[in-house]
Amino acid sequence: MRPRIGITSWLRDDSDGLERWAAVRDTYTGAVGMAGGLPLILPIAEDPDLIAEYLGAVDGLLFTGGGDVAPAYYGEPQDPRCHEPEGERDLFEMHLARVALARRTPILGVCRGLQVINVAGGGTLYQDIECRPGTLPHHSARGEGRRKPIHAVRILPGTRLHDIMGVAESRVTSTHHQFVKDLAPGFRVTAESLEDSIVEGIEHPDHPFLVAVQWHPERMYQDHAAHLALFRALVAAAGECRGKPCDSARGLMC
Repeated sequence: MRPRIGITSWLRDDSDGLERWAAVRDTYTGAVGMAGGLPLILPIAEDPDLIAEYLGAVDGLLFTGGGDVAPAYYGEPQDPRCHEPEGERDLFEMHLARVALARRTPILGVCRGLQVINVAGGGTLYQDIECRPGTLPHHSARGEGRRKPIHAVRILPGTRLHDIMGVAESRVTSTHHQFVKDLAPGFRVTAESLEDSIVEGIEHPDHPFLVAVQWHPERMYQDHAAHLALFRALVAAAGECRGKPCDSARGLMC
């Protein structure tokens, strides 16, 4: 059986406003499928028992992109430049991330997914590009630009991300206005933007597989092998970790 990769979804209103959809772009499911995984969409849930069952049903997790994380989760008041958070999604993904971190489930985070993982691990975010002097506005590309490589990133040597992608630099998509401020304890930076040195990648070296990037590899995987490699690495880690104890001292499972 292919390793089962749970993909976080978001809520989307029907055209008449009477119903909502659990939505996921097919670029995420397509990337996981091409990488050899079985993509499973996870609807937003509030019940901790149901979230625990989600984790019991998958071998790895993909935290997808999306809107801003509520600053309350990292102890800050909301800046006017912060977009209105999606409360249900924040609550679900924070709980899912914290339990997955404790269980050492293989995880790949994309854009918002990186931000969720950093905050769940105890880090903070810049609420807008303008909050950090010198940050360039091209990070928040919109419209047609969201699918195009916008700027270059430096992949730091000696990191898991460098081993996975096999390149020292890459041009990437960029559709965000928030990014890492204080790195979560135990994590390390794996990539930085070349022009203004914002954090573009993080990982936890003591975790079986916890890698996150600020760009959107799911929009690039069909044309760029280095970005497909991120999904292949997640699927491989999920397959290796399936049913095996990852921390015998604490009795945790992947």
